[in-house]
Amino acid sequence: MNLFENTTIGGIELRNRLMRSATATFMADDKGYVTPRVKEVYQELSEGEIGLIIFEDTGVGENTLESKHLMIGNDSYIEGYKEIVDQIHSNGGKTIIQLSHSGILRKGEKVVDVTNGFDDRLITKEDISEIVELYGNAALRAKKAGFDGIQIHAAHGYFLTKFLSPYFNRRNDEYGGSVEKRARVVVEILNNIKAKCGTDYPVFLKLNSSDFMAEENTNTLTEAKQIAIMLDKAGIDAIEVSGGVSGGVYGPARNKIFKQENEAYHKENASEIAKIVSVPVIVVGGFRSLEVAEEALQEQNVEAVSLSRPLVREPQLVKRWKNGDTSKAMCVSCNACFNMDGAICAFNKKKRA
Repeated sequence: MNLFENTTIGGIELRNRLMRSATATFMADDKGYVTPRVKEVYQELSEGEIGLIIFEDTGVGENTLESKHLMIGNDSYIEGYKEIVDQIHSNGGKTIIQLSHSGILRKGEKVVDVTNGFDDRLITKEDISEIVELYGNAALRAKKAGFDGIQIHAAHGYFLTKFLSPYFNRRNDEYGGSVEKRARVVVEILNNIKAKCGTDYPVFLKLNSSDFMAEENTNTLTEAKQIAIMLDKAGIDAIEVSGGVSGGVYGPARNKIFKQENEAYHKENASEIAKIVSVPVIVVGGFRSLEVAEEALQEQNVEAVSLSRPLVREPQLVKRWKNGDTSKAMCVSCNACFNMDGAICAFNKKKRA
């Protein structure tokens, strides 16, 4: 396999095997609608010859993510995404949208910040059914907006991560206990999306290969492999492997990636998952050098590599590499781009001022 060859992953024809992993821009308006700043980010990305742009984590219902996140909670949101999707397509790219939910919303209450934990016992079966419907309806809106598929966000400590984790999920009903029961809600979401959008509409999954928490009884690679097998059998089209939760031993975005040996910190886990599933596996996490990305493709059984922070610093990094400048990505992994005023690289702020 070659990073820059045409391929098909999860039923989507792509011009190369490099992807932009879903990365929040924190540029939505106060109701979660697309803004000119959001459009500018994706305009630049669309010109960078990325194989697949995984659009940022987007709330499946109104107020289902924290402020500054995008939403797709009703049909009035669709038009804002169409322009972005059309721009990506006009520049030869493909895009899927990541659908997410950060916690349970009670009437008159704000969203629970699940990165600080939540009590899953408060979530009723009726709540779960409503959330499953939210995902299906959001996916249908995404399809109407022209997205080439969707990605279910089940990583990094968000709502579905907590359901999958035995540490947080201590239910004693059909949604808790065994791995199969803890993953049931994810399977139900997948089935709902396929029922509403068609079985041929691509659905990807972002999965923690490990939560990397110091506490006992948390999800590790062993559980992640079981979950991956379940979703493979249920009809998922591709799996992006990541890891970590906020507050864990390792968070989703590690810093101090100065040497090649510090890069690609999920590649071994991704390889283990790729060995046991029939669908394509994508790996994200710390890629800064083209050589390391190529090695992962050749040696780790994965079919694509995705990038996040490097494309915040250099939206046209993939194009640069393809055109012969194969020097390391300019991203210094400082994480200053995770800013609620907008995910802008500190080195690029003057440009966007």
